[in-house]
Amino acid sequence: MSLIAKIDPPLTVDENGVAQIHARPYKQSVARTGEEIFVWTSEGSGGHGLAARGTVLDARIESLPNKTGPGEHKELVLDVKIVGAAPARALTLDQIAPRRDDDEAAPEPAAGKLLYTHALNKITSIESEVADFVRSHFEEQ
Repeated sequence: MSLIAKIDPPLTVDENGVAQIHARPYKQSVARTGEEIFVWTSEGSGGHGLAARGTVLDARIESLPNKTGPGEHKELVLDVKIVGAAPARALTLDQIAPRRDDDEAAPEPAAGKLLYTHALNKITSIESEVADFVRSHFEEQ
């Protein structure tokens, strides 16, 4: 199974090619070591859409203080080895927007629905057809 994380930019990658991603799991998503993950940086916050492809090195739940009030919340924290630092072909909300409401069972509308309805700083699993579609943007055509 593959995952996709929609995060605030920037995606910071250290000198070893590892990024730390903080996100709240959507629908009880679980990240496992070795899983493929795609990172989407929010265009509304200055990101570029599809930003990276990687492999989960470590996944853990951490309690973090709330940014807008008292208390804390739990986040899934992932250490991700980035294996594709930038897609060969861009994939943005503008590109998938026209098909996000299509009822056909195709990967592009499914990706559009997921990314449009997905709140910022969330992570979820994606179907293999959607993963293939997103992965294809890292390959030269």
